[in-house]
Amino acid sequence: MRNIIIISIAMAIIAVAVPKAITSQNKSQSQAVAQNSQKARTTQAERAALARARRNASSGEIEIRSAANGHFYLDAEIDGRDIAVMVDTGASIVALRESDARRAGIRVHRDDFNLHLSTANGTTYGAAVTLRSVAVDNIEIRNVRAVVVPDEQLFISLLGTSFLNRLRRFEVSGDTLTFEN
Repeated sequence: MRNIIIISIAMAIIAVAVPKAITSQNKSQSQAVAQNSQKARTTQAERAALARARRNASSGEIEIRSAANGHFYLDAEIDGRDIAVMVDTGASIVALRESDARRAGIRVHRDDFNLHLSTANGTTYGAAVTLRSVAVDNIEIRNVRAVVVPDEQLFISLLGTSFLNRLRRFEVSGDTLTFEN
């Protein structure tokens, strides 16, 4: 009789706990789908911002309009390859996603990820590299310090101050970012 009571209690607990666990798992999956959908919308916003960039090649000045989320996105030519980047004045160095670095011909090995980094997403390890060239339209900077980080650490590669500080000037005014060299 005692065993029957224990089994009955256990079954009652399972009957209550399992539906809650399933609901929680479904909720987590729904949140993951929503986050992926948000990433897709952000990518579309980035592309729209890239298309709105106004460039004045003759003056060495480039103006980029911000995306709806307030960030500045552009295509930078890194070691001869177009890489989508977000301008980040808070990043002290250009930070490339590992897949973007590979597209630009930059090869790093697991042993190269020995640089400890503190980021907005937490701490990670990166591989220090020097980019032969970073160009935005007619503005080109050579020998730019950078770091390669695992893809999961960055949603998009960052154009940091190791590039920006070598320009004659960069300035944000309202929703417009200006580069001048």
